[in-house]
Amino acid sequence: MSEFSRRQFVALAGSAAAGVWLAATRSEMLAAGLHAMQASKFDALTPDDAAEIEAAAAQIVPTDSTPGAREARVVYFIDKAIATWAKDQKQTIVSAAKELRSRAAKAQPGAKSFASLPSDKQIAVLIAMEKEKPQFFNGLRYGTIAGMLANPEWGGNYQKMGWRWIGFDDRFSWGPPFGWYDQNA
Repeated sequence: MSEFSRRQFVALAGSAAAGVWLAATRSEMLAAGLHAMQASKFDALTPDDAAEIEAAAAQIVPTDSTPGAREARVVYFIDKAIATWAKDQKQTIVSAAKELRSRAAKAQPGAKSFASLPSDKQIAVLIAMEKEKPQFFNGLRYGTIAGMLANPEWGGNYQKMGWRWIGFDDRFSWGPPFGWYDQNA
């Protein structure tokens, strides 16, 4: 039998553990991913609340030369999260959507929604909300960032846009040489 280096042993053990974990949670992860890719209705959000959340997320991570929160379908990640594993955050997100609507009406008389405001007024509303109601703003910011960077199989990061955004190299494993410290002496 050939000798294994410590790195080879750890890589083999890690691969085996990952295989067991993936096999155990595969159906749940695939369901969340399918939801984000094919979602046309929401589980926890109303369509009006979803429009507000999506508009806020699009200001938090805007579209420029790279895709933003809207293209990454962050609103579907947030919806899936508050309907399943983050149920304790549902009230915060729903209240944030209501707060956005309320502030939109004050920022521009006659405005029925935050999503209908021009971009500069949306930004002003979010800045004020961050100072005056940080729990709502922080819930939106956290959900947006998590939705941008989460594993696509969990419902966020549509088509791995967030990973490309930060330059993440999506590989299951890396092969040697890793660095000078791994070279056989």
